[in-house]
Amino acid sequence: MDKKATIYDIAREAGVSTATVTRVTSGSAKVKSSTRERVQRIIDAHGYVPSAAAHALESGQTHTIGLVMPSITNPYFARIYSTIYEEATANGYYVWLFQIHDNDPIPPNLIDEIIRRRMDGVIFAGGIWSMERTGLADALTRLKHHMPVVTICPPTMQLDCICIHSDLVGCSRLPVRHLHALGHRRIAFIGGSMQLRDSSKRGENFLQELRALDLPDDPAYHVNCGYNAESGEGAVLRMLSGLERRRWPTAIIAFNDLMALGAMKQLKNMGLRLPQDMAIIGCDNQFFCSYTDPALTTVDLHPEELGSSAVRELLTARDRAHVPFNLMREATLIVRESCGAKLGYRKLSD
Repeated sequence: MDKKATIYDIAREAGVSTATVTRVTSGSAKVKSSTRERVQRIIDAHGYVPSAAAHALESGQTHTIGLVMPSITNPYFARIYSTIYEEATANGYYVWLFQIHDNDPIPPNLIDEIIRRRMDGVIFAGGIWSMERTGLADALTRLKHHMPVVTICPPTMQLDCICIHSDLVGCSRLPVRHLHALGHRRIAFIGGSMQLRDSSKRGENFLQELRALDLPDDPAYHVNCGYNAESGEGAVLRMLSGLERRRWPTAIIAFNDLMALGAMKQLKNMGLRLPQDMAIIGCDNQFFCSYTDPALTTVDLHPEELGSSAVRELLTARDRAHVPFNLMREATLIVRESCGAKLGYRKLSD
């Protein structure tokens, strides 16, 4: 055979059906050892590579996973994607990435494509989740009729699938309590949006923790904005320029490390010393936190563990009855220099 061998060529030369060839290439036990050896010799001789579509018809699996998430230009989402890709690959699965930008509706043709390709499951990750996002509820309903669905997002009673999420209470409570223990009483929170479940939950938990510790919850200390470094710069400038110096907060908690990075730049531009004049804490524990000046204290939400857990639960869900549940990964405070821990407890004015 000079031309590229097909499954029909292999079956004809081996004297078997095409279904038998597919069983041999897929490792099925439903083939006699003598037949398997004969077919495999012919496959090896011609360098035959089986069709993925044929394998899917025989096994009922395509060994592909759909991943729907925001842009992976954000380092946090890039970490989730990398871990999902690595975990899926280690288990013999491929990942199809579908990116949806903030506030964009879920395209119906995207859901059609996932179903058409007979994927073995789909993961919705990060800021994709919002009950207000057009088309999301219908998308989940349609997909659940065809495959397991796992979400990496804040838990909600409206979800009828496996939900893996970060400790949104802990990621607000830990930095507030830490700063309070260092003597801070005027603590600000910048970033996020009260229109999105994830970020609004963090802001709500921040305010609840302030009240639990009997700290002032001045509205001027809670600045909604975006999620990047430029947003951090703008939030600090807007907040401090609108307050008398004596009312400035002594510490800032940023929604994420990118915002903290921008906030640190703006604070230095305004002549403040970090952490002597202003303590700051981020969230996500990005790779650059150890390299900022001062090194950034942050909260680790363990995105790698969220990603690997999502894949494991998705693959396990294929072999069991559909049982929705929530799985939470606790947050961890990573203490570095920017919070002022090395300065010890200080009596700061109320």
